[in-house]
Amino acid sequence: MKKLLVGALVSICAVSVHAREDLLSDVSGNNPRFSEYYTVTTTPSFSAIPPKTSVDPLETIQDIFDAAAPATEIKAAVISLLHFDHHNEDYGNVGQAYNRKQHFGTWIRPSEDHTCLNTRGLVLVRDSKVPVTYNTAGCTVRSGEWDEPYTGATVTEASEIQIDHFVPLKNAYVSGAYKWGYPKRCLYANFLGNNFHLVSTDGHENMSKSDNTPQGYMPPNAAYRCQYLQQWLKVKLIWDLGLTPPEKLAVESLIRQNGCDLNMFQYSVGELQAQRQFMADNANLCH
Repeated sequence: MKKLLVGALVSICAVSVHAREDLLSDVSGNNPRFSEYYTVTTTPSFSAIPPKTSVDPLETIQDIFDAAAPATEIKAAVISLLHFDHHNEDYGNVGQAYNRKQHFGTWIRPSEDHTCLNTRGLVLVRDSKVPVTYNTAGCTVRSGEWDEPYTGATVTEASEIQIDHFVPLKNAYVSGAYKWGYPKRCLYANFLGNNFHLVSTDGHENMSKSDNTPQGYMPPNAAYRCQYLQQWLKVKLIWDLGLTPPEKLAVESLIRQNGCDLNMFQYSVGELQAQRQFMADNANLCH
């Protein structure tokens, strides 16, 4: 029996040493560690190359911006969300354990907004199909009508809605946000530059999602799954966040399993430029 146990331990150690997806632990003991990761490539291609274009399709997105390419050329350039850059670098070595309030803060009341609504309230107003009602003070949304995407249900009570950070804060932190300063992380937590970074979702379903990637959670609403995968990759691209090897494989597999139209998985250079500009314009949103 003792020999069998020793042999088993030797085998386990051998597998853990040689596996590429070598799961270690950071200082918190909870986050997975990998010796490699992926990012969505920012090298564009051209859906329709304009006449007399001076832009090399192999140039990076930053090269295009720096060259001040004509708007027609930028509009024509698209990024495939299914093309990835591979990085032979550690993933998840965050140094300091994730702490939501310390690293990302809470909902804020944007200084340029003339209401007393915080980010949660602004998202509820944005996503409601009908004019919302408020509490007596007018600073909290009470009711509206939300097409909840994860379940496909219609929700009318704001108390049943949670605002989901589409790529969860903990995942964002581990996949790259730990390198940022607090203002950028707080901006990430309160980002209103598009309608898919923060999403009005069923509270119970959002708790089921927790901080999982698509590898661990997919919405029960089958009609939304392809859009879900698309939005996951968009957020990762916009914020230059990494994907673990199993996360990348899971996304690719789920796209096939759900029969997604691959044309969905494109993002124009112009759209990305607009998102990055919004980030720059709001860099001081959190003080």
